[in-house]
Order: sequence, then structure tokens, then C-alpha cells
Amino acid sequence: MRNGNHPRGFTLLELVITLVILGVLSAIATTSLTGRIGHHQLTQASQVIANSDTYARRQASNQRQSVRTSVARLANLLRVKTPQEQKDRSFKLPGGISIADVKFAGQAITTTNFDIQYNQYGISRSYALKLTKGSLSRWIIVLGASGQIIQTNNEEEVNEILSL
Repeated sequence: MRNGNHPRGFTLLELVITLVILGVLSAIATTSLTGRIGHHQLTQASQVIANSDTYARRQASNQRQSVRTSVARLANLLRVKTPQEQKDRSFKLPGGISIADVKFAGQAITTTNFDIQYNQYGISRSYALKLTKGSLSRWIIVLGASGQIIQTNNEEEVNEILSL
């Protein structure tokens, strides 16, 4: 029982319960926000890959010479090398994104560096890159004849598309 002479306030138990509820809500919000940021960065990375591929195709067809894109998996960097230009054009994946796996039709790439060759018409072999950001991952498939980008989370689908 409270004495009528003392001002009313919160008990220690009420404050602890309030802090626990706020902690749970902030943990849920942080987890949701982190997931959204990760998905956004994976989308940005797929756009970087699309831009790199489009640039290489355009350079090859405009110059009527083969062009090579060097992929450095550890540096998360794609570098387009053309015979006409003195300097390579670099495309950097967003921070925290890594290339976890690479596949060409019927062939998995285990090396950290590899090249994608475009002929004088801007055509390459189809390939797939598995991008990861923490526990999130996404396969980016680039069709060699058209440059069309397909995104999926299913590795069986990647193998099926690359085998066509």
C-alpha cells in the first residue's frame, strides 16, 4: 500500500519490463533492417555485373575485336580489358559482397581469378556468379549470347540454365 504523502512513480519491476520489451523490439527492427540492406547490396552487385557485361559486349562489338573481363574474386572486382584503350575499366562490387562460387556451362571455377572472353560480336560463354552477403546469397546468371541477366537462389536452376 502506498502512503498518500509520497508521489507516485514507476517501480523497478515496471522499468525492467519496459526495457526488456524495448530491447526485443529493437532487436527485431535491427534484424529486419540488416536483411533489407543485404538484399539491397546484392541487387546493387547484380547491377554492377550487368554493367560490366554490357560494357564489355559493347566494346567488343564496336571495336570488332575480342575483349576480356578479368574477375578477381578476392578483390570483388571486374576489370574489362580492351585492345583499343590504354586503361582498363574497373567495376567494384559493393562492400561486404563476395563472389562465393563461379560456374560456366559444365564447369565450376575454383581459382580466385578468371577471365570472361567476348568475341568480336560481343558474345561470350554463359556464366553464373554466386554472390553472398553474410547469410544471404543470390546466383546471377549471364546468358552469353544475349547478355540477359537471370537471378535465382536455386543452384539446380543455375545448372539447368547453363546446360542449355
